[in-house]
Amino acid sequence: MMEKLLVTVDAIEGDKASLLLRMPEEERPLAIVPLALLPEGVSAGDILSLSFHAEPELTEAARRRAEELHKQLLRR
Repeated sequence: MMEKLLVTVDAIEGDKASLLLRMPEEERPLAIVPLALLPEGVSAGDILSLSFHAEPELTEAARRRAEELHKQLLRR
């Protein structure tokens, strides 16, 4: 069974929320994210689970951009 990646909403200021990564022994700062990306009604102290999904089309586009930039640098 896959473990969930959990975060704690540490604080909300304006339209941003700071998140802490929950570790077995501690919590560590993870990110500051737009509040609009979090579930509606979220508040400081809430614990959220994160999930990740591969984005192959975006990955390929990023690789092509990096390759093109590399070629441009080599031409200088």
